[in-house]
Amino acid sequence: MRVKCPNFRYALGAYYLIMPSEASSNLAKFDGMRFGLRVVPEDSPTAENVMKATRGAGFGDEVKRRILLGTYALSAGYFDAYYGSAQKVRTLVQRDFAAAFEQVDVLASPTAPTVAFRLGEKIDDPTAMYMNDIATIPANLAGTPAITIPSGLAEDGLPAGIQFLAPVRADERLYRVGGALEALLEDSWGGPLLAKAPELTNGAK
Repeated sequence: MRVKCPNFRYALGAYYLIMPSEASSNLAKFDGMRFGLRVVPEDSPTAENVMKATRGAGFGDEVKRRILLGTYALSAGYFDAYYGSAQKVRTLVQRDFAAAFEQVDVLASPTAPTVAFRLGEKIDDPTAMYMNDIATIPANLAGTPAITIPSGLAEDGLPAGIQFLAPVRADERLYRVGGALEALLEDSWGGPLLAKAPELTNGAK
């Protein structure tokens, strides 16, 4: 049966406000003074320059992007409009899940709207990568257990997956349902899906 979760459409936006905010807050301690890596510039080893050099060398582009987004969302004048509003959306998504699980034991959905990207294909388009999380983000936002298993291969040989979601602390349902479907699919495929996938060669796939 189909269930309605009207607030799931807002989950992606809320998640990409809450998650960078928490990353920004949690990673603030990695300042080159107390924890982790320390890079000391030779020309001007001030505290500010040590922090700048350390974070520049120790954090990758995606981490820096999330820190910047989170710092902005938590800044004075924007906290309630962004982070506070996103937390309200989180509550609405949790309520959608609670209502859905009053009607069904587990939920099923595609894991992603597309098959896997080619290696490096979306490196310069982070928004496209974020959008591909649209089906999995509600579970992450609400703290709901979920599991993904291979469901088949697309025409180009790249794998697709199916996602199952269960109520909080009902992880065993996911293992039972996922294991049953996996056994049926492997029986129809004549073995694991991985054996039918094309080999990864020269980074082409």
